[in-house]
Amino acid sequence: MKSLSRYEVTDKTRFTDSWIWLTLLLIVGFIVWRTVSSLAALSIALAGMIIIGLIYRSSKQHVGNTVEITDQAMIFKDADQQSCIAFNEIKKVKTNRLLSLLGDPAFIIETSTGKKRWLQPDDYNNGEKLREELNRHLNVFIQSE
Repeated sequence: MKSLSRYEVTDKTRFTDSWIWLTLLLIVGFIVWRTVSSLAALSIALAGMIIIGLIYRSSKQHVGNTVEITDQAMIFKDADQQSCIAFNEIKKVKTNRLLSLLGDPAFIIETSTGKKRWLQPDDYNNGEKLREELNRHLNVFIQSE
């Protein structure tokens, strides 16, 4: 029997790293308000509101998405679409810290057919276990960016 691991995006996972950046933005806003001008602080506050809106919208779009990992492939379910990447068709895997800001690096998986898939394990419940499983399966393909 082949092992199957399933990981799902939950509500809370999209906001885990964002609070630090928003707190720093709030502190910068207070400093700018006291030292520069209230108009500059207003622009920082508006930027914070836009960021919160984008994070909220993004989190609602991704809740319920899943990734399933078997011994031979990864199966992705995004909304109503499903896709699969077999481990034997992977050309290379890059890790990228810029896409994850404060968390562990995200994986950019490129297949021999030219398809690219971005995967951030921190977005999924039990993300550390998912990261360990991905490292185990993708270790031969990984190139740091």
